[in-house]
Amino acid sequence: MLFITSCSKEPSEPEQLIPLDLEWITIPEGEFTRGENDELIQIDYQYRIMKYEVTNLQYIEYLTGALNKGKISLTSGGVEGYFEDAHIAGADYLFYNFNGNTKNINVGKISWNGEKFIVTAGYENHPVVFVTYYGAAAYAEYYNLTLPTEDEWEKAARGNTGWEYSWGNDINGSRANFAYSGDPFESGTTPCGFYNGTAYGTFQTIDSPSPYGAYDMTGNVHEWTDSYDSYPSSNRLIRGGSWEFDTIILGNWLKTWFRHNHSPGYSCSYIGFRCVKK
Repeated sequence: MLFITSCSKEPSEPEQLIPLDLEWITIPEGEFTRGENDELIQIDYQYRIMKYEVTNLQYIEYLTGALNKGKISLTSGGVEGYFEDAHIAGADYLFYNFNGNTKNINVGKISWNGEKFIVTAGYENHPVVFVTYYGAAAYAEYYNLTLPTEDEWEKAARGNTGWEYSWGNDINGSRANFAYSGDPFESGTTPCGFYNGTAYGTFQTIDSPSPYGAYDMTGNVHEWTDSYDSYPSSNRLIRGGSWEFDTIILGNWLKTWFRHNHSPGYSCSYIGFRCVKK
């Protein structure tokens, strides 16, 4: 049986904390190519973005700290917490879904064993999934970070190269995790930073960072951004493609310029996130 704990009904100042093992890359100010037609866009400030997507283990560290501070609560369905912004009314929302479907797929899931948060064995360093936009934004706020805007995300993914993917214009299973890519974890997530040139048994990867050094910005999991699809919708844009999308029927989904959105309360096995700091 899960127990219910109370959580704050009022927003609070971000915690000044240091999250576990986060690595950062610097994105300089200047132009980048945005969209299918490679429009030149300027970002007039420098920022830093996580080198890898947030892992299950890193998200558990946040959940443990937030639970101890009374910022989240446990229910039979998952983890809830208070959230509000300019377009979302302040209330308790689902942050993480304990009941996400993992049948016949290779993804890890976080759960509560009555004493602590645990993750499916072997998936500690895979990207966290089954997290809503609320849960991703709350993680960022807890550490005094933000989610990237879609422009910040796209610049980090392709710079001013105009590339279709974060490393170039051709894609194959040695560079990214997508449907039928043939990686050892088919079908499901790969460990963060898996495509770094290492050979895993007979499976050889090609080192495939973005121009600035971020990994998995093509494939593995889609990533929540802080940008809206269109005002006044509260839907948030997701970017980057995932393990569930192929290169033929749904090929555009894997491209660095492709845009899609979901309700902020949506969670599934193919959406995760990374953070930025400015």
